[in-house]
Amino acid sequence: MKKPPLGCLTTSGLMAAILTALIITGFAFASGGMVFNPGQLNGQGGSALGGVESHAEIAGRCNRCHTPFWMDTRMAERCESCHTDVSLQWSDPARLHGALHLANPKATCRTCHPDHRGLNAPLTDQRAFKFLHESQGYSLKAHRIQPDRTPFACSDCHIRNDLAQFDETPCKTCHTKLDGSFTIVHAITFGNGCLACHDGLDSYGSNFDHNKSIFPLMGLHAQVACGDCHPNARTLEALRTTNQDCFSCHSGQDPHQGRLGSDCGTCHTPAGWSPASFDHNLASFKLDGRHIAVPCDSCHINNVLQGTPSDCYSCHQRDDKHNGQFGVNCALCHTTAGWLPVNVNHDLFSFKLTGKHASIACTGCHVNGDFKSTPSDCFSCHRQNDNHNGRFGRNCAACHTTSGWLPATFDHNLSRFPLTGAHLSLNCTQCHGGGGFQGLSTVCAACHSEPAIHAGVFGTDCAQCHNTSNWNASFSHPGGCDGNCINHKNATCQDCHTVNYSSATCTKCHDSNNPGGEH
Repeated sequence: MKKPPLGCLTTSGLMAAILTALIITGFAFASGGMVFNPGQLNGQGGSALGGVESHAEIAGRCNRCHTPFWMDTRMAERCESCHTDVSLQWSDPARLHGALHLANPKATCRTCHPDHRGLNAPLTDQRAFKFLHESQGYSLKAHRIQPDRTPFACSDCHIRNDLAQFDETPCKTCHTKLDGSFTIVHAITFGNGCLACHDGLDSYGSNFDHNKSIFPLMGLHAQVACGDCHPNARTLEALRTTNQDCFSCHSGQDPHQGRLGSDCGTCHTPAGWSPASFDHNLASFKLDGRHIAVPCDSCHINNVLQGTPSDCYSCHQRDDKHNGQFGVNCALCHTTAGWLPVNVNHDLFSFKLTGKHASIACTGCHVNGDFKSTPSDCFSCHRQNDNHNGRFGRNCAACHTTSGWLPATFDHNLSRFPLTGAHLSLNCTQCHGGGGFQGLSTVCAACHSEPAIHAGVFGTDCAQCHNTSNWNASFSHPGGCDGNCINHKNATCQDCHTVNYSSATCTKCHDSNNPGGEH
């Protein structure tokens, strides 16, 4: 039996194979590698990178991207040599290519960006990789199925299938179909920058609960349109930094014109402007007693709040039964608990109430409700109690006190006849016999009748010789006759003054001792 021929393993067959390889290799070099080209490169223009604006411009220069198998350099490194911004993104998960690399660590540039598919073929094919869209700040959780129940494709939202570019036109188009009136108003209020506020999870959309924010919507606030509080808000930052104080929104509705400050919440609630509740204890005029139940407009006429007088008389002048006799400070006698009972602090007046005066009824002194002209002297009130019948004058306080009529004391030093010496120990009636005090004579003889020894010659001025301490006080004789002479020592006053003290002469006694008239 004959052996089968070896075919290509024959000498001639091997020579033909080698020759064919040489021809193909030569043709490849001669044609710049086009013999291996699967199709045209992408001709989409962009920024000039590596001296070209599109891949199509490097057609025929395969080594710009492709590397021989025997070199350590890989094609991805050739990509990065031009696309330097992409190489910077690999280590940052928050950026597009960093997020892609994190989700697909084994992927290369060609995994997502195949080429040689024609001049107009897209350079990005997202079907070959898994992309964590949430890493870019927008979740596709709510955008998996379109309203017509077809799946969303990347090209539905990204311009010209460029994942780095987002086209917001489809947002408006799609949502206008879902709810046209809302979408139009929403765009007018907050603008067309959807991604400035929305994250795909409706964190600031239908799932947003304002009551979980730092400014819960209560009362009428819950009915206010968003744009009324967030005018011209185009970003989340603008929404979050919206003023939360009342006055920023309601200054144009302030009927008080700023007189009560800017904190509307002091009086009002979100339930409405009325009824209003004001804590008057926060004001300078505290409300207590019956003032608490008084309607606001009774004091604040025509809703004028600031500058309302706080003195009693401005409000209560019409209630003043004293017709202004007590002045304008009602609080001297009355309290906010009511006009009665009255508590008068008489110490605030010029006439202080002490002793028994403190227990006397007001009408005891203020007859017929007359307070302003009430006299303050004792006699005007106590004339009927005067047992002295006016003999001591009108100043009862000279002897008596408010503790009672008795005991009574009189300071004689305040009178025109001060008491000294033995006069101090005398009983009043010894001088003021019969109860007479006023108009008494102050001469000594009025009380002290002249003794017989004076024989009527010394007159009525006892003080010439006597004082209140001693009747026997010595009398210094004028002219040297002071009783020091031996012959005078035993002489009595009457020895010289036989008629009166002014008639005494020496010759009356000594004529017999001068017979010759020598003197």
